[in-house]
Amino acid sequence: MEIINEARLFSAQSKNPAWLAALTQGSVSQDDVKQRISTYAKIFSRYQDYKSSLKMFSGLADTPMLANQYFNATMASWVRSFAGFLSIERDMDQETALLNYLDLLGVTDNRRVLPNWGPENLRNINARFVTTAPLIVGQTSYTVATGKKLLPGSVEIKLVHVTNPNNFVTVRDDRKGNLIAPAGILAAGLVDYSAAGRIEFTLGDGFVPETNDTFNIIAYEDVAGNPEFNQIANGNNRFKLEQKYIPLTAEPDLLIGESNLMSIATMNKSMGVNPQDVLGAKLTELYTKLVNQKLVNALQINYEGNVHEFDITTWQSTWYDYNSQLNAFIAELVNVDTELARKSVKGVQATAYVVGSEASNWFMKCKGVGAFTPVTDSTYVNDLLGYLNGVPVLRHLDIAPTEGYAVHKTRDGYLAPLMRGIYLPLTNTPAVGSYQNPELRDIAA
Repeated sequence: MEIINEARLFSAQSKNPAWLAALTQGSVSQDDVKQRISTYAKIFSRYQDYKSSLKMFSGLADTPMLANQYFNATMASWVRSFAGFLSIERDMDQETALLNYLDLLGVTDNRRVLPNWGPENLRNINARFVTTAPLIVGQTSYTVATGKKLLPGSVEIKLVHVTNPNNFVTVRDDRKGNLIAPAGILAAGLVDYSAAGRIEFTLGDGFVPETNDTFNIIAYEDVAGNPEFNQIANGNNRFKLEQKYIPLTAEPDLLIGESNLMSIATMNKSMGVNPQDVLGAKLTELYTKLVNQKLVNALQINYEGNVHEFDITTWQSTWYDYNSQLNAFIAELVNVDTELARKSVKGVQATAYVVGSEASNWFMKCKGVGAFTPVTDSTYVNDLLGYLNGVPVLRHLDIAPTEGYAVHKTRDGYLAPLMRGIYLPLTNTPAVGSYQNPELRDIAA
């Protein structure tokens, strides 16, 4: 028997309109669709190489019916599972792989300016330094550390009386580290232009602070100047990329289906079906369900979001009109989007909801106000229920009945709550005899 070429089969199947429609339905954008197709193509290509090399050392050969069945099951599970909604999918060229990503860091202090995920740090990037602080009654000396290497001649201080804010006193530096002011205003004034960017001044008899008086400072960083001796060049406007890695380890699952010769003969005679074919189909169905379960469990274990509670009892006691309660539920999801944006920084709104049984009821009830569109071809309780204002709603019974998760996957398909590394597609083995029982025949996926 020949070895079936899954890479060629995938190339043809990936152009199938029905399969593409299902893949698009489970993706966040066309860019995500292209990313997933590219990943799947690499997986099948590697699988083909794996089978070819294995045949050199064994009598491996595909049973056409089973091989096609497992290929179809793999293709179906990739578009019918939760993977496209909850995870980024990447191919693994070995059992342990590294997924790399890039963070943007500041050159001078290695601060994370634009991390791949998490809060950004935009402080002190602008060359302009601006601050306003109160002048204290009875205090004459003040020190401000800008944290910038200052450009000589750029420092300007305004001393403001609250009773006459338009008649402020302006103090400037002389490019040599001294502060220049009208006679009697300052007793002393210095500027340290180095990396600390320290500004010091002492008020003289010509300006006596009163309650609520203030001083304003404007200065500019020397972002293009030469570094000081034995120091790196200064400037918070200088950035570099840092490559980091997330380790991925393949966890091969083996699903073994057993049948015996007596059962095969009996079912063939009585029902006209081969139980091994049925068993193979059931194994592939089990595979898809296990993928969903693993994704949901990973989401629950690694969850680090904020809890946002819906006070449904208040709605029910406030509005007797049922539509008003549903509209309140939909409006509350806007607050969920805000919390999601705050926590993730990247996401501005949920791209999917994964909910328990009771929470899913509220989503489905929103059909009454025209906000929910159900999916009619769902065949399993843990599946895609439909769309609330275009956002997919997934139900899974492993989630507590009254709980749910709002997740965000970026439109480019590069960032999601979960990551799924795929080493090999669903793989079948030929039926083999059991050494413990000559009547048994085992197949595995």
